[in-house]
Amino acid sequence: MNRTYFSAARLEQKYEEQLALTRKSNEQLSHVLELKQNYEHVLIASNEQSLREVTYETLQQVIEELVETWFTKMDSLVYMRLSLESQNQTVYYQTERGEKNRLDVLHQVSEQIVANEKLDSALTPRYVSLEAYTSAEDIQQKELEQSLFQLLLINVRGLAQRCLQQHQALELRFMESEMELARQIQSTLVPKEQLTLERLRARAVYAPFTYVGGDYVDYIRVDERYTCFIVADVSGHGLPASLLASGIRSAVRAVLQKSWSPDEVLTRLNQLLYDDLSKTRSFVTMLVALYDADEHALLLSRAGHPRPIYMSATQKMVLPCVGGVGLGLLPDSTYPLEKVPLLEEGFLLLYTDGLMESGRKELVRDTHSWLHGFSLLMDEHGNVLEHLMDGVESYIWEVTRQGRQTDDLSVLILYFQSYSAQPFPDIDVSTAPAARL
Repeated sequence: MNRTYFSAARLEQKYEEQLALTRKSNEQLSHVLELKQNYEHVLIASNEQSLREVTYETLQQVIEELVETWFTKMDSLVYMRLSLESQNQTVYYQTERGEKNRLDVLHQVSEQIVANEKLDSALTPRYVSLEAYTSAEDIQQKELEQSLFQLLLINVRGLAQRCLQQHQALELRFMESEMELARQIQSTLVPKEQLTLERLRARAVYAPFTYVGGDYVDYIRVDERYTCFIVADVSGHGLPASLLASGIRSAVRAVLQKSWSPDEVLTRLNQLLYDDLSKTRSFVTMLVALYDADEHALLLSRAGHPRPIYMSATQKMVLPCVGGVGLGLLPDSTYPLEKVPLLEEGFLLLYTDGLMESGRKELVRDTHSWLHGFSLLMDEHGNVLEHLMDGVESYIWEVTRQGRQTDDLSVLILYFQSYSAQPFPDIDVSTAPAARL
């Protein structure tokens, strides 16, 4: 009897113990389910916040709302501070919720992630940091909250990166717009129409390497007798070279008010530009040719610039004219003057070194290849002026476009009659205006 009673008591005790364990397990399960639902609300709400359109102007507001959502939905969260910081822990911005000195604080969390590895400013912080205090006791809950805090940092970093990307996209569009405007302005300064004089015609070919270039090509009617032709190349590429080229254009016109001879033009330009070019560590190569209509001759001076190509029935050559150094390299440089009588019909090419650096290497290696190609053109077109000038321009474009352009390209094509030949037929020059001082 005693043994039977003992067995029943043991069974009842085990039943109570098992029931207690089941109740505890059910309570834990219920708590876990409650936590899961609560954290799902956190994730849904934070995703909605993080997908909002954000700019630098609204970034802090969106972060405030995101932190508020996190703090409200996480029941165990007692205190939270989120901050955007520099590499040396300078706080650019921070937001806080709750009180960290409460008695129910059981767990402290500190997290930090890199927001930008290269930049470090109030707009593009180096780090996103978080400090949190919770009342969580369960290990699984602590681990889950740790992951959620890391997710919050990732969301905030994503917002900051989206702002940077949007800002950079706006800056790029603005820069492209500015560069396009600069290209249009520079394009208006390059001669578009053919210049027609009594015994000479001129045409410009111009192709910048980027939106804008550092080449300067121009022809300027000084008076009824003299016309000045200029081809120049500023060291470098892009906008800085373009700005210098535009300044040189103004300087040339100022110098031509008093000096026409090419050697004097280059000397005065060097004196005028030397200080500015030295400060920017830049230099300019330039060739100035002055056409004398009365003598039907060209006066030439070079400042470190490529020698012109001369083509006629009896002479096909690179003119062996001497020259001085580029503008901006020596303060007292001088520039020899040479005279080229135009005794027979032909054409002269004044160009920048981009002409020699364009096209396929196996097709165009040096001036000899160009001389050969131009000789074939002269044989093909003979004395038909318009066909020859069109052929020369087309040939230049054809060759240079077969390869990758690596530099600005400018060419002035000067076609001239022989000294004894009849002047060119009269043409309506109103459709081909020449620049004047």
